[in-house]
Amino acid sequence: MMTWITIIVLSAIVGFLCSSFLGGATAWIASALLPWLGVLAWVLYHAYIVPYQGGGASMWPIAQLFAGTVAAVVGLAAHAIFQRKRRVERTS
Repeated sequence: MMTWITIIVLSAIVGFLCSSFLGGATAWIASALLPWLGVLAWVLYHAYIVPYQGGGASMWPIAQLFAGTVAAVVGLAAHAIFQRKRRVERTS
């Protein structure tokens, strides 16, 4: 459970930072791609660098499919929320 909370919180932070420092299409792409790549680095680190602790087949592609997708969606959602909030503040 703590792993999912970490993925969601860090992805939301990345989405916020992308909306703060980047603009246009670059911000949208980065807010999805950076969390996805972060999860990929984390999963590959645990699959290939951390010593083997027994178990069955390597499931890192499936972990990346689900956790990477959640990270990308959360990053995009955070970016969209902060962009909308900034747009509302400008018009007020």
